[in-house]
Amino acid sequence: MGVIFYFSSFNGIDSTRQSKGFLYHTIGNIIDIFDKDITLEEKEEIINKLDHPIRKIAHITVYLILGILVCLAMNNYNLTNRSFLIYTIVICLLYSISDEIHQSFVSERSCEIKDVLIDSIGYLISVFIFYIKRKRV
Repeated sequence: MGVIFYFSSFNGIDSTRQSKGFLYHTIGNIIDIFDKDITLEEKEEIINKLDHPIRKIAHITVYLILGILVCLAMNNYNLTNRSFLIYTIVICLLYSISDEIHQSFVSERSCEIKDVLIDSIGYLISVFIFYIKRKRV
């Protein structure tokens, strides 16, 4: 949660700069390996097209990890499967909502319901996996 809070604290310009820098170092290097003749403008166009989807995949991934950690914490309690599901989902959902509210106070960031829904994909995957595992035991 601290890591999520930290990255959510970056203003819009710094967040975009960080994201683009990551893409240039990763995707840009991959493009260079496979296409030595690509122009800088073509590479920038590709990276600009990938920026939004990769940022959303990052949301899913971070909340998948959060979901795993919350599931592991909830596993320490003698909860029924139903209680396990409810507590884990509520904790992750409330944190996702609070993260979006936090971003509304950060310069050039906003509170987006669609980001809460995207975050939900991540933690629901982890909750589903743990739930199936718990039912088998």
